[in-house]
Amino acid sequence: FFFCFLPSSSSLSTESNKVESQTIAMTTSSSADAALCPYTLKPISSIDKSELAVINPEESECGHKCSLPHLISYIHDASAGSTHSCPICLQSKVTVVCDGNAADRVLRGEPHGENDAQERVVCLRYGPIHYYLSLQSTSSRITATSCALSRIGVVLGVDIKHGMKIIHNGKIIYPDKTNNDVSEKILSISSLDIAKKRKKPSLVVIGIRKRQLYSQGSKSNAAAGVQGVIFAIVGMLTPGALWSNMSRGIGWTINTSKSLLGALYLFAKSMLYPPQHRDE
Repeated sequence: FFFCFLPSSSSLSTESNKVESQTIAMTTSSSADAALCPYTLKPISSIDKSELAVINPEESECGHKCSLPHLISYIHDASAGSTHSCPICLQSKVTVVCDGNAADRVLRGEPHGENDAQERVVCLRYGPIHYYLSLQSTSSRITATSCALSRIGVVLGVDIKHGMKIIHNGKIIYPDKTNNDVSEKILSISSLDIAKKRKKPSLVVIGIRKRQLYSQGSKSNAAAGVQGVIFAIVGMLTPGALWSNMSRGIGWTINTSKSLLGALYLFAKSMLYPPQHRDE
């Protein structure tokens, strides 16, 4: 006797649910990649992962993607210090920003790839935002660590040699007074934060963005110009300046009046006593 075992309705429904969920996930992923960046209007799939921002990747209602440089400018230049909503959904508050390479590893709690010298991630706080930035894949551990500071400076738009400071547990670790390269220390701290899935990165970056320096310089020049005009007006309103200007005005008025009266006298005299011509 041969028996044919048919799958039960419950197993069929379970399998169909799995297939449906996988289909929905694939559709959502493909639609997200086909979406356009609100800043560049380019497809998300065409943006390099190192230049791609993933907003709040741990939130199911967010996790949207856009251009990383434009997002940072939107957060730190438009109205620095205030809260910003996701530029795509306009609902979630931007708290965490990962680049395209770092997002998946941060969610899994993996600070680096299969090779410890490759695909390492540095995490930090700059203002109210937590950043997770991947380093370029290299075959040399020295090259990977030396570009940590450079990656921070390029992404945040901060001059790493002038003005930027990195603080860990209340102590400034960069710039180092002994001129030691602190990149490896930065990466080690970041790796520990990611592995333990800490809510806040331990590293805090302080520094003014170059664009903000330019805008502050323009504002200071404009303020200096306005201040100069105000000082000039106030200087003209002092008692000494008022008396000097009044005396000059009175003197000019008297001299002008004398000249005008003299001209009128000569004109009247010529009309009353016209010059007589001699008869030859």
